[in-house]
Amino acid sequence: MGPHGGHGVAAGGATATGGMGLWWLAVGLLLLVVLAGVGLAYVSRARAGSTETNPPKKADSAMQDLRTQYARGEIDDEEFTNRAATLNLEWG
Repeated sequence: MGPHGGHGVAAGGATATGGMGLWWLAVGLLLLVVLAGVGLAYVSRARAGSTETNPPKKADSAMQDLRTQYARGEIDDEEFTNRAATLNLEWG
């Protein structure tokens, strides 16, 4: 028998100073790290897919406003070209 009346590690039991408690903690932490990695990969992939396939509505609205100004004669060819290039650079 051990010093506290139990059988201790020699008889196959876990002790209060470690034993299986630390093993389960390590497995739990590893599981959390794996789940966090999977979650980050999913979010990253979802963001990449949404920006490539759907242009922002803000860019469409800004370009439409620019076309309207050009059609009304409020801006000339050079100004229209410069602003359109800027919009394409900002929103892809």
